[in-house]
Amino acid sequence: MQSSRWLIGISLVLGILISINMTTGTQRISAVKLTGGYMEIVEEDVCSGALLRLTCRSLRAFIFVLQAEFHRKSTKTCGSSVRAEKRAAQWYNYNSGIRKTITIELRGNYLKDEDDESGPVVDLRKSFNRKCSGQHHCRFTVAEDHPGGAHWPTADLRLKYACIPEGAVKRYCNTEVRINRGEAGYIKSPGYPLYYPGEYACGWAFKTAPGQRVVLQFHDFNIRSPEADGNCEDLIRIQDSGQTIFESCGTRIGTRIVSNSNQLTLKLISSSRVYPARGFLLKYEAVGCPETHAPDGSFVANDTSETRTFQCRTGNIFPDTRMPTKTVKCQQGAWNETIEHLPNCVATSATILKAESENTRLSSLSGDNTLGQGVRIGRGESADSNFNMDPAAPAMIKQSDYVIDVLLPTILMALLFVGNAVIVYLIFQYRKRKIPLTAEREEMRELADVPQV
Repeated sequence: MQSSRWLIGISLVLGILISINMTTGTQRISAVKLTGGYMEIVEEDVCSGALLRLTCRSLRAFIFVLQAEFHRKSTKTCGSSVRAEKRAAQWYNYNSGIRKTITIELRGNYLKDEDDESGPVVDLRKSFNRKCSGQHHCRFTVAEDHPGGAHWPTADLRLKYACIPEGAVKRYCNTEVRINRGEAGYIKSPGYPLYYPGEYACGWAFKTAPGQRVVLQFHDFNIRSPEADGNCEDLIRIQDSGQTIFESCGTRIGTRIVSNSNQLTLKLISSSRVYPARGFLLKYEAVGCPETHAPDGSFVANDTSETRTFQCRTGNIFPDTRMPTKTVKCQQGAWNETIEHLPNCVATSATILKAESENTRLSSLSGDNTLGQGVRIGRGESADSNFNMDPAAPAMIKQSDYVIDVLLPTILMALLFVGNAVIVYLIFQYRKRKIPLTAEREEMRELADVPQV
């Protein structure tokens, strides 16, 4: 008799411990600073059979779900000793039999969930968004609030949600959103999460610095479902430089849009004045680093959102690394090196030797050593060794080219013109003096022919 009482007492204690474990689980809270306040992020590992309470401590904050994963092969938080083989059999029976015979009718916009739930991890964000997103507090049970969840065996549920202040969320449309470096923000459609309006233009224009890209992450997306023919009566359209890159309706989770330029436009198009669906909640941010100019003597050889590689032109190198290429990395919206302070490309020794030999040959032809005290390189050095070029050498080489190619020919042409002019002048003077002498001789001859009286 006494032993039976002990057994009853032990079973009650175990039941209480299991119930406490299923209800509380493991919870972690962190905070993220936003422009309009602090956003709390709550992470929980709980049992799927428990009643889940999602609560924001601030009355001026609302919930949006970041992660909700059902791990059917893990039961650490459930305090259950059900064997893996038995749980696998339960899951198989659910997938093969019960799920095919159950018809779930959902009202409004929640029609026919086609998500694959046969894997070891099932994403429950759609169900959590439908029940909890946009609310200040929420109660959720997998058995009651997820289609078919009543026939699932209990297992671990990993939940992560945020409580975001109302003041940190933009809620008015037809505005321009400028995204500065390192900033991020949130936008919700007017009326979220009860309805969204229509019959007038409702849009947002996102813009960041040239060279950066705009990222839109939809945490909740619930627009009127498409018609039977697949056409969307209401939709969200996103355009990049006038080109449509996204257009959709219905219910989505985790949709991420990345622009190709530094500008994006989003439009909510609705055919009715008010429609009873949640609308959307999204996060916007800028990725990549601002546009920069390549150092003198180089060009951009490779450009991604994370790195940029500069390539010196043939025969040139970067003096600090003695390499023809230099790669900078984009870290948190800024380059790890100041682009404006990067050294310009300089010539290698082989290039300098070639230029010096050519100019020496030209100078010997002109009889004037225009290089003067330019760069001198020991002939015993390797022509392939790299070192910095004398800053005055390029100017001296250019000056030598100017003298040989422009100034000297000009002087020779001028001398030819002057010489020709002198010759023409002498010929003219000679002919001018010859004509009067001839006339005088003819007059004297005429006088001699006159008879004397």
